[in-house]
Amino acid sequence: MSRNVLAPPTQRMSHNRNYRVNIVHDDFGGSKWNSANEKTAKGYEEPDLYADDDYEEDSAECNIEELPNGSFKLALHVPKSFYGGLIGFKGSTKRRIESETQTEIYVPRQNETSSDLLIQSSERSNVCAALRKIRLLIDSLRKRMRPTHFLAVPLNKGEVQKHFIELKQSILDAQLPGIDQELFISERCIHLTLGVYVLLDDAERKDAVNVLQSCRQWLVDFKTPFEIKVKGLEIMNDDPSSARVLYASVEAPELQEFADKCLKHFQTTGLCATDNNERDSIKLHMTVLNCRYRRENKNKNDRDSFDAREILKRFGDYDFGTTQCNEVHMCVLNSSKEVDEFYKTTGSLKF
Repeated sequence: MSRNVLAPPTQRMSHNRNYRVNIVHDDFGGSKWNSANEKTAKGYEEPDLYADDDYEEDSAECNIEELPNGSFKLALHVPKSFYGGLIGFKGSTKRRIESETQTEIYVPRQNETSSDLLIQSSERSNVCAALRKIRLLIDSLRKRMRPTHFLAVPLNKGEVQKHFIELKQSILDAQLPGIDQELFISERCIHLTLGVYVLLDDAERKDAVNVLQSCRQWLVDFKTPFEIKVKGLEIMNDDPSSARVLYASVEAPELQEFADKCLKHFQTTGLCATDNNERDSIKLHMTVLNCRYRRENKNKNDRDSFDAREILKRFGDYDFGTTQCNEVHMCVLNSSKEVDEFYKTTGSLKF
């Protein structure tokens, strides 16, 4: 069953860290991946498929079938983006897992309708062992992939949006060197980011929305809608003369607590982007300027920083006002240009 399949798109990890926050999604404040350990920082290293000691029972084990001939089979859903990594060069990875676990593994072809891997063996324990190794490998492959979705609180209405537009105009009117309209996030897209995820097919998107809906259980502990105060400007790095992201500070204690509960819940699903698995808390902030926006609108050779000193001097205490949060959305990254409004939404939690 060996065959060559294109590996999923990946991005090499960076060993550098930002000064204030270690992040991955640009709206969290950085344009490069940051690593939690030396191995992944220097490039991809194949996961230790023997690292099963701390493994907890996988819910998929409940779906293992015993066949009439006494052997055991498991149909395991895996997004097609992982096929290349699971098969390996000329089938080497798949053969190694089969040899180590005494199983037979069938990976569907790219043009097949089904995306279920089939794992079969004469012993149930062998199927479980193969499942563990496949899960470890998928987790490792996902860490190399670009985020596809993010959890957002929209701020594109009311006085916060009004004051954002006013600040944007005031900064542009000041004609500061190196500051132009392309650096600003669109007023129709201003938001808070509560999490970043890698969702590779309809099944994973559905799972993520279900996980989001299950976060409703914590709303009973809070007074909703959440009150949000947006005031003051800061940068993500420690050099205002060479800033990459300028953001507005957010004060929302109860939303912060709810966001951190959601973060921990999503961390148990295996759907988070690398950064979300490495952090203990969400940094609430509203992006105002980001170098990435200018590079996307003009060309990739534009400077990857801007001088924020005069902006901070003149507008550092700027008050955007207050708003309320009564919904969070699972949004598609970089989709605002497609719909010419707020980001395309996969699912929502309204309260």
